[in-house]
Amino acid sequence: MDKEKSLFIVARNYIRVQKGNVEAVLDVFIYENDGFQVVYAPALDLMGYGKTEEDAKSSFDIVAEDFFEYTIVNNTLGEYLTKHGWVARKTSARFVPPQIEVLLEHNKTLREIFKVDFRKQSVPFNYAFSAC
Repeated sequence: MDKEKSLFIVARNYIRVQKGNVEAVLDVFIYENDGFQVVYAPALDLMGYGKTEEDAKSSFDIVAEDFFEYTIVNNTLGEYLTKHGWVARKTSARFVPPQIEVLLEHNKTLREIFKVDFRKQSVPFNYAFSAC
């Protein structure tokens, strides 16, 4: 299966917030830009970067953790996700992201990534917050 077709497989991505814990699986795109490695999650429009892929992943982890902490403390996570096309699944307390076709239609950064050599990877997160 070629790279572009594999992107359109239904993702198992989700975000769940329960009892002071954020659990998530996000698709990220890893690519090089101006000599830096970049990790980008189009479903949240979050990005980390560094000189190496490991630096970029560490940067992304910090950005994602700060994002979740800020939106949870300010009680805006649900609003942000809904605004970015996520859908709440009440039966499982999960949010699921928009399909990649929708992201491509509305996300210029993602369309630009498709013009360069990239790799897609699903990344699990599990953050505990005392403020949740």
